[in-house]
Amino acid sequence: MNHYHTTLHLTAPAATVYAALTTPTGITSWWTRNCTVGTALGETLTVRFGATYKVLRIERLEPAREVRWRCIDSYLHVPGIIDAKDEWKDHELIFRLREHGATATALDFDHIGLNPSVACYDICTGGWAQFLSSLQAYVQTGTGRPYQS
Repeated sequence: MNHYHTTLHLTAPAATVYAALTTPTGITSWWTRNCTVGTALGETLTVRFGATYKVLRIERLEPAREVRWRCIDSYLHVPGIIDAKDEWKDHELIFRLREHGATATALDFDHIGLNPSVACYDICTGGWAQFLSSLQAYVQTGTGRPYQS
């Protein structure tokens, strides 16, 4: 496997996890407060972290099963480390949910395109660890730790 992958074991129904990934309330509760969230196939989700932004097109929505986004525009700005336009362009973000009973879900997350040859690899993998932990907290307790400018 030549991309970022992780699996989370969540104490939450798949429908709750799916809502966290597909609704404005969900995204702003675990990822970033500064965003615009489309909710239908073909619409976009734009997430902002200071000067950094990602524009993601919604490519697949299978309720309680899968969410897939493709990055169509991005700018990564980390002062003194990286200033890269389009670093994530054409990357895919895939969330696959596997329900385990009524109150547990395994979440397989893949960031296709994020590999050690990408300049932001260390920063982005650290960011995913932080924000996926926030997602886990949000679906399990109702309180995540999203980015706030």
